[in-house]
Amino acid sequence: MKPTIAGILGGVIILCGCAALWFSLSRSPGPANTALVDVAGTNAVTDQVGRALRTVFSYDPSQMDRTSVAAQEVLTGAAMQQYNTDFEAAKKHAAETKQVLTTAVRSIGVTDLDPDSARLLVFIDRQTVQGDKHESAAAQLLINAEKVGETWKISDIRFL
Repeated sequence: MKPTIAGILGGVIILCGCAALWFSLSRSPGPANTALVDVAGTNAVTDQVGRALRTVFSYDPSQMDRTSVAAQEVLTGAAMQQYNTDFEAAKKHAAETKQVLTTAVRSIGVTDLDPDSARLLVFIDRQTVQGDKHESAAAQLLINAEKVGETWKISDIRFL
């Protein structure tokens, strides 16, 4: 069987198409959102943000200054401003009522993860104790976090 010019051209076109496809796939950048593929990064932001939320949303009237200092280490940007605004009222209320607030993080899902920013959906339980009175409340939060050095800091908190 003798190859024809049309057959040779068809083969060349197919080879060129395959090569173009291979080069385009091999040069494409990875996904911008690595929340599902970067296990170590997802675990790091989840752990650090979880600890930060327990710090920010837990207090004891006898240790309010320590709570404030700890919060300054885990917050940045709008979250820091919001905390500073709200903390004075919480401090006054805690001193007057002797209310202790403890927050437990129940679940965290990372919805977006970039090298220097992350967005998380968080479910928390808040326990308040005031004398013999115990109350519980659940909340859902949308958290934005920024990586500062090697540390993830909360930059925005929205209650859902």
